[in-house]
Parts: sequence; C-alpha cells; structure tokens
Amino acid sequence: MSFNPSSFINEISPQLIEKVGNSKVLIAVSGGVDSTTAAALAYRVLGERVIPVMIDTGFLRENEANSVREMTRKVIPNLVVEDKSEEFLSALEGVEDAEEKRKKFRDIFYNTISSLARKYGTTMMMQGTIAADWVETQGGIKTQHNVLVQLGINTESQWGFTVIEPLADLYKNEVRELARFLGLPPAISERQPFPGPGLLIRTVGKVTREKLLVERQANSIVERRLEGKGFSQYFAVTFDSDCEEDLEKSKEVGSKVKIYKSRATGVKGDVRSYGHIASVESPISVRETVMKLSRYDITHVMSIVSNKDKGKYAVAIRAVLTEDFMTADVPSISAEELKTIANEIMENPLVKEVLFDITSKPPATIELE
Repeated sequence: MSFNPSSFINEISPQLIEKVGNSKVLIAVSGGVDSTTAAALAYRVLGERVIPVMIDTGFLRENEANSVREMTRKVIPNLVVEDKSEEFLSALEGVEDAEEKRKKFRDIFYNTISSLARKYGTTMMMQGTIAADWVETQGGIKTQHNVLVQLGINTESQWGFTVIEPLADLYKNEVRELARFLGLPPAISERQPFPGPGLLIRTVGKVTREKLLVERQANSIVERRLEGKGFSQYFAVTFDSDCEEDLEKSKEVGSKVKIYKSRATGVKGDVRSYGHIASVESPISVRETVMKLSRYDITHVMSIVSNKDKGKYAVAIRAVLTEDFMTADVPSISAEELKTIANEIMENPLVKEVLFDITSKPPATIELE
C-alpha cells in the first residue's frame, strides 16, 4: 500500500494533540530531513506550543545552523539555535571507539535537551526517530543516538521528559513524501540524510579537533562536487592514514592491499561487526575484491584515488544508492571525476591520500561509525 501523507496527518494529529494537551513541547531539529519534517508536522498540528531547537554540537557541517534556519523559516518560523559546541567537543575529544562515541554523544545530547526543557518550561520532547533508526539499534548494528524508548530507557526518570516520536513507523522515502506535502523546500525534503552525531562519526577513530577540521572541509568539497548527481547519500570520512600492506591478501585479490589501523562498522549476517578498513590500488573486479576481503576482519574496502608522501590523514569519498537505507549499492563515478574531487581535498597539506569506498551495505554500513 502506498503512503498517503494526508491520511497520515489525519491519523497522527489527534494522537499528538492528546499527548501534548495544553503543554509546550520541545522538538530537537538536527537539520536532517527526519527531524525537520517532524518539527514541521508538529508546528502544523500544535502551532505555538512547539519549541523547535537546533543544538550546535560542534559536529555540524559548515554554516549548518544558519542555513537550516533560513531554509525552514516559512514552515518553522521560530527555530532556536543553541550553541553547545564547546561542551560536546570537550567531552568527546580523545574518544576512539565508534559505539562509545555514539553512546557518549547520546548522553550529552539528552542532558542538554533536559536542561533546555527546563529552560523553556516543558516536560515533553519530540524528535524525528524513524523506523530504520530503531531497527538498526535493536538489531545491534549500531546505536542510533535518538533511539531510547525502544531500548527500554526511561526518559522520565533519567532526564525528566517524555519522548514523542510521530515518525517512528515511517521509512525515509515516506518521510520525504510527508516533507513535500508539508511544504518543506526541496533543499530539505530532498536533502541527503545527516546523522544526529554529525561529523563526529565521520571523524573516524580518535576524535581530535584537527581531524574534525580536516573532515569538515573535505565533507564540504564532496557534497558540493556530488550534489545533483542523483545519489541517495554522499559525504567524506577522515581517518588516520597509518596502514601496512598485507602480502597474502594482495596476492589473493591480485592487487596491492593495505590494512589500516582504523576500524569501521559493518554488517555480517544480521549482526554488527567492527573491523578494519582496507584499500586496494586497482581492483580487477570491485565485487569480487569486496567479497574476498569482507570474509576477513574487514568491513570497508576502498580503492585508492590519489596519494602523496606527506600528510597524516586518509579521506574517503562515500556515495550510495538506496531506497530505504537498510541496504545500499555503490554508484559508478568516473575516475576523472573522483580525481578532480581528490585534487581539491589534497590541497590540504594534512591529507595524505584520498580513497573511494567501494563497499555496499551489507557488508558495510553506510556510515563508517
């Protein structure tokens, strides 16, 4: 059965009105399509009782807060931006493990929400959790920061607020339909997903402010260069370039294979795996190379686009095609186009090499952490 936005709004509106009553409700807006659509829906149904807040965590993209505020002005006219970047950066600097990052971010995020709820005089908080978020979290693939009640977390006792999730049964394509119906501009409704923890989980491995700056710049380049190409999601990730050649694996796939010390999240069977990143100089067959290497403790396989002798970070270009974000394929991008992107990224002297992630989901996840 196809999704009908009008029917969905008619069905969900009485539930929201009953839950909120005459109270105010704080809604967390990340700038992604899910949370922004939830905010637009809430504003349509509840009007002035909605307090939409965007928290600047320090892990947003370049000029993210200002651009989201401008894009949503007509449908969310009272969006408030709270700058909490130093609190988040100070607490997460030096953290290395992907799951630890996500869980620590979650705790800081909801402590902040709790504080803001008290500030604005409400005990209700709304967010844009969708079906894919809680499916992946309950399945043990990775902890989505906005999945709480589905894990049995009592938000009332822990943070002092009740969580409302009007989009929890929808998938990404349905959320986009709803966004269009609500009048959100294409810059939002068609916007590629952006994770709640933001660039935190694209700064792979140990978090440093230097690496984060490299990632923010590289991510802007990739987004600008690949915008409008029809990809479902496209971004950059940054990790330490420390690696060693694996002679046995090089022989097996017929091309030089390097294994990085950095680790990334993947999927094996229906469970989460946390393995290494591998690069291949010139894969003879992308599909066969990924299949062979993913049998080992490797979750993401990448082809080398460009490299140099100096620098300390590897930057990977990631692009996928997907309908529901539960599975994803890697699109074909010409070597010339990848080289153009790589040349711009490598103008940063800290970048040693640029790679292209050639791994589908599964065995990889879309994000590396």
